[in-house]
Amino acid sequence: MAKSVGSWWIKDGVDGRRIEAQGFASTLSSLSQFTWTHDHGDDDVLEQDFTASTYSGLHSDQVDAMQMSSHGSPSGFSVWDGTVSTSDAVDFGKYDLEFFATHACQLLRHTSTNSVGRWIPAFQRLHYMLGFHTNSWSGGGQNARGEYFAKYAAYYFYWSLSWIYKVDIPVREAWAEANEQVEGSQAQWAYLRASAPGIPTYNEKLRVAETTDPVSNRSFFTNRGTC
Repeated sequence: MAKSVGSWWIKDGVDGRRIEAQGFASTLSSLSQFTWTHDHGDDDVLEQDFTASTYSGLHSDQVDAMQMSSHGSPSGFSVWDGTVSTSDAVDFGKYDLEFFATHACQLLRHTSTNSVGRWIPAFQRLHYMLGFHTNSWSGGGQNARGEYFAKYAAYYFYWSLSWIYKVDIPVREAWAEANEQVEGSQAQWAYLRASAPGIPTYNEKLRVAETTDPVSNRSFFTNRGTC
């Protein structure tokens, strides 16, 4: 069964944010192993897409992997009707979502006084939250972030010339590689990862078949690196 992917973006005057998010989904959907099922932009990017409510269309949980392009801070990221924050009843992976990637600034900032663990309650079946410890940039040179992420995470494994240039790396490395291509050394990529006994995620790859989700007796790990 093909993995479903999605793109969410708020341009706010920078069309590169749309290009970035859609680049992730469109690159993967060119492979038979993936299908692009959700594309939400500007006023179609709503808080109820990410948070628990009586609304039945928790869109972000209808895909296996997604890329979100929007503004951010350590406590949340912007949507059209407000902010999705750590104080909300966020459900990442309530049903399906395994990989949430975003360039939202400082969303995964981790310090001695403000631990990235603030996002742990948002993890349901989510395996990885991929983002930034620092500010990040969008537009211009960053337009290809999503495309690079998709290529390193899966495309270069499946494409027709993979016998010449096959890339088979974990999602965490694919995120680092993509951001090293488009960001300067002033930016630091980051991730928050859930793992559980018998369900290792450190070397998890986007291309592999569905795995058991880490939902009980979990441990959480974070890391970051210079772009």
